[in-house]
This record gives sequence, structure tokens and C-alpha cells, in this order.
Amino acid sequence: MCEELHTRYPAATLQDVYKTCYQDYFGAEHLVSDTAAARYYLESELEECRGTDLTGMPKREPTGFRHRFTRVNFSCVVDGELSEEQLLTMFLDAAGKDNAYADNWENEWNKVEAIALKVCPAWADNALQSELREAAHLKAAVRHSDAFRATYRPHYRIVRNQ
Repeated sequence: MCEELHTRYPAATLQDVYKTCYQDYFGAEHLVSDTAAARYYLESELEECRGTDLTGMPKREPTGFRHRFTRVNFSCVVDGELSEEQLLTMFLDAAGKDNAYADNWENEWNKVEAIALKVCPAWADNALQSELREAAHLKAAVRHSDAFRATYRPHYRIVRNQ
């Protein structure tokens, strides 16, 4: 997974590895506390990205290394493959339904980090590693890195992999 991420997204950082593994571990749970707000944010982000080049990421891509969830690019809605309502329903279905494993996220992240740094030693960054370890301890989500957002313009929602 780390090798694939590094090959597909050369501008990615260790923060982006954390993000995809976190998404795979927790699904969309951290994003959905209010269905109306989820709908509003989806509509707002879709409106914001219309007319934007969404080809920096594939239409669909599995998260992490377990591939429990899939990132569905907003291009699927813009191109008419899915309706906003379908994507929202799929996204909401990915939230809060047996999304976390019983084991420990902090321990899992420590193992992933060690592997990631072997795959790409350039990802080593003491300050970032410390921030990500603290985030893992708190079970906190992170955003994509600035480099990832600037290069690939990610606009997607997490859905259950079926």
C-alpha cells in the first residue's frame, strides 16, 4: 500500500499515508455527526469543485491496506455516474457501522509508520512524525498534506467497499 501510494502520488507525505490508513480503520465515522450537515458539506464541496480538474485522483480508490472503504471522487457525480443523493447515501452508510477494529489504532499506526519509512525514507520528518503519533494516540483524523491537496485536488467521500 505504501509503495502504491508513493508511486501514484509522488507529492504525498507521511501525513497522507496516515490519512488513508485512518480512513481504512475508521471509515467515515469521524465526518458524520449530523446528516443535514453532511448533506450541506457535500453540496457545498460539489459546487466548489464544479469546473475544477478532478483527474488528479482516480474515480474510485481503496483506502489503506485492508481496503475496507473506497474513496469515491466527486467526478463520479459531475460526470453523472452517481447522483448527489446516491453518494450521500453511500457515505452515510459508511459511518458508524462497525468501522473500527477492536485493536489499538495507535499501535497500528506505529507499525504502518515503520513500514512507510522503509518504503520511502524521504517521508521521514521528525516534527510531522511526532504530530502524527500524537494524533494516533488521540485517535484523531488529519487532513491531506498541503502538497497533496495542491497537486491532486482531492474531492471525494468515503464509502463502504462492497
